[in-house]
Amino acid sequence: MTQNTSPRWWVAVLLLLGAHAAGCAPVLIGAGAVGGYLISKDSIQNSFDLPASMIFEASRAVLEEEGLIKSADKDKGYLKATVQGANIVVTVKSVTRRTVSLKVQARTDLFVPKIDIAQGIYTKINDRL
Repeated sequence: MTQNTSPRWWVAVLLLLGAHAAGCAPVLIGAGAVGGYLISKDSIQNSFDLPASMIFEASRAVLEEEGLIKSADKDKGYLKATVQGANIVVTVKSVTRRTVSLKVQARTDLFVPKIDIAQGIYTKINDRL
């Protein structure tokens, strides 16, 4: 019996293990998401083929439910809020005519990254889209 192991399968496994070892948490991407998401120490970013106004309003609704909005500017596409003691900055930017970028950043007052809070906010926004 010959075992058929595709090299692509091993590459995918190695990439997933490398991402996990680097501290990247897996997140399921919902409908409307264009491609893969980006994770840094304090933020999560993804692109959507949805109107910027829809993403902004979903972000506003989640931040109102989860914490206190300090400032919001729909024209500039940003929201600042406090959630669970972390300073949250949500940025909604048009990347192309159809594609909009959503970035959720979370840090404490001492600038300590809070990726768990950013991921929670991002997931709730994504669920509303």
